[in-house]
Amino acid sequence: MNRPQSILLRNIVSLIVPTLFAIFTTAIVTAEQSEIADEKYEVYELGEVVVSGDRETFESPTTVTEVTGAEIESYNAQNLGDAIRMVSGVYFRQGRAKQEAYVTVRGFEQDKVLILLDGVPIYQPYEGLVNLDDIPVQNIAKVKIIKGPASSLYGANAMGGVINIITRKGGEIPLTEFSYKVSDYNTHHLEASHGRRIGGFSFFISASHKQSDGFKLTDDFTLPACILSDMVRAPSPVPHTPIKPDSGLRDNSDYRRDALTLTGSWNMNADNTLGVSLEYYNDEYGITPTALYRETKKSGGTAYWYPRYWRFEDWQRAVVSFTEESRITDSLRIKARIFYDDYKSELDAYDDDTYGPQIRTAGAPSFDSQYDDYNAGFSVYGFWGGWKRHSLRVGYNLKRDVHESTYAFFDSEPEYEKLVSSTYSAALEDCITILDNLKLTVGTSYDTFSQDKRRQASGTGTGGEINTLNPQAGIDFSPSPYVNLYASVGRKTRFPTMRNLYADGVIGPQGDPNLKEERTTSYEMGGKWRLNTAVTLEGALFYDNVRDLILFDNQIGRFEQYDKAKMYGAEMGFSARISKAVSGRLGYTYLVAENDGSVVTVETEFLANDLVYTPKEIPYRPKHKIDIDLNGSFDFGLNINLNESYIAGRIFYNHADPQDNTVYVAEKQKLDDYFLLNTRITYDISAHYQIIAAVENLLNEDYQELYLSPAPGIAAWIGIKLTL
Repeated sequence: MNRPQSILLRNIVSLIVPTLFAIFTTAIVTAEQSEIADEKYEVYELGEVVVSGDRETFESPTTVTEVTGAEIESYNAQNLGDAIRMVSGVYFRQGRAKQEAYVTVRGFEQDKVLILLDGVPIYQPYEGLVNLDDIPVQNIAKVKIIKGPASSLYGANAMGGVINIITRKGGEIPLTEFSYKVSDYNTHHLEASHGRRIGGFSFFISASHKQSDGFKLTDDFTLPACILSDMVRAPSPVPHTPIKPDSGLRDNSDYRRDALTLTGSWNMNADNTLGVSLEYYNDEYGITPTALYRETKKSGGTAYWYPRYWRFEDWQRAVVSFTEESRITDSLRIKARIFYDDYKSELDAYDDDTYGPQIRTAGAPSFDSQYDDYNAGFSVYGFWGGWKRHSLRVGYNLKRDVHESTYAFFDSEPEYEKLVSSTYSAALEDCITILDNLKLTVGTSYDTFSQDKRRQASGTGTGGEINTLNPQAGIDFSPSPYVNLYASVGRKTRFPTMRNLYADGVIGPQGDPNLKEERTTSYEMGGKWRLNTAVTLEGALFYDNVRDLILFDNQIGRFEQYDKAKMYGAEMGFSARISKAVSGRLGYTYLVAENDGSVVTVETEFLANDLVYTPKEIPYRPKHKIDIDLNGSFDFGLNINLNESYIAGRIFYNHADPQDNTVYVAEKQKLDDYFLLNTRITYDISAHYQIIAAVENLLNEDYQELYLSPAPGIAAWIGIKLTL
């Protein structure tokens, strides 16, 4: 972004924010409450984790934000990331080696956040990640985002919080929906769903097909000349093809995504409920060309920029879970869940941008890789309310991760590997009602990580078992029906992923089977104040003291470990119903992500020295994030949503020295701030027909979420929705 554009956007923000605040302030004394629950998005209650009493949910005293299905629809969200990107403290961005879509929560990257689908952990076992682009939204009733110390019942790997995707269930009135949306570059999204309840049985089934030739760029994009020339001279038996300039359609950004989901529940009697949740995804998509700076053995101890041309020729996931909830006595409720999550993919690397030849053996080698992974497990929770002023909760979680892969390089025998690990967690938590408006929650979990099996060409040894104790406590105080205050402190851990432990460095980082777990001690205080029936203020202060933070550096494809780090800041939210038809929300996040010690790039392997440096900031964390969301719903059928986000203060460290390619450096650089404006307009022709129009990135903002990776430009959508 050039300087005049940057100044213009700052002026826009400085105009919008005070204006919106003034409107909201007026609304404090003039607005009337008119919130009506949207019965379309009935919640599959068995997808919750923390349950007590008669399905009343009470999480640990920490910041919990819920995004409803109606809000997701108003954002024109295409996937889970789009659905939650307006939440304070949540930053949705491109990242990692495969250019996929991820979120950070209060500075914690997604692999440190526990993501659940109806209470079931979902991730690809090797990397510990899930691409948010792969999760459709038409079957989502709500998304619960827990920031800060989540309940001990969630178990291990909730270091950065919890995101629980809770699906829809059928209601008394049968509901059938069809929608079709189209955009440029042959982009078509087709969705269909049906839900209903018959006696004690309810179900909701949905299907979707999405395809596109790719996304549009704001402007022409080409890599710097020094990087392109470096690609030409990088040593390789077959000369490298530098990444060509992009104009209009972003190269290799196409996709095809198919999904089928089913949620069902059966109230067998007044005390027993059985539930099932099924998800199946079948995708194929390209990964935009990436410039990777790294050393190789054949480069003679020097580093070069290499082009990388990758595609997912096949990507499949199947998730099935069964849940049973029983009231044993008036005081005791039991919930049990068993699940299986199967993941298969074929990732192919090519020699050039024709995505055909695969004969390269050096530099950025071409290959065929196949993953056949799964994780399976169960959880059991007990909720006891038999003691006066105590709500006792116990839980036990077990999951087993299995990774199998085959790599086939040109003119070499395929390499097979198998990795197995297990995670166990036992938790105890008590919510004590000190006064009717004052609750104290104390709990702890004992978490264990076991490296069960390793079969790799690079070695067979596994590290030792890791055991951690994670206590926490919090207090919740409601001095009036309109005010709620809370404070909490807790320790959380995240165990290393298989990639952290066992990556063999052939095309990426080196793993270490003896890596320690990542740890944080989280402190938080916050509250919510309903000024009247129309206006709500909320906010939180947070501080995380982090140890042994593991991050992946996209530029050099290596792990970095931050010995000591801290992330702290504030979140503020202001929402109001301005009139019967108009409502809005203003959110602000201030985040400081700092390093308190030296950073070591793990195993640079072929260069003379490892990279050891002391960055002040942790890269790619925005210091400021402003979100504005305005909604208008009018009696004559017109519905308008306008949402805006301003992202500022992101830095990164460039490791390439154009004068000396025998060493890595750490040059601090700043990504441009950016301002995104999106809008969605619908018009109800009748009770059954709706016309949809939406524009994403309305100002055609030119920005990057990751260094050397341009983000999508303006995209217009039109469509129709049929409801029966």
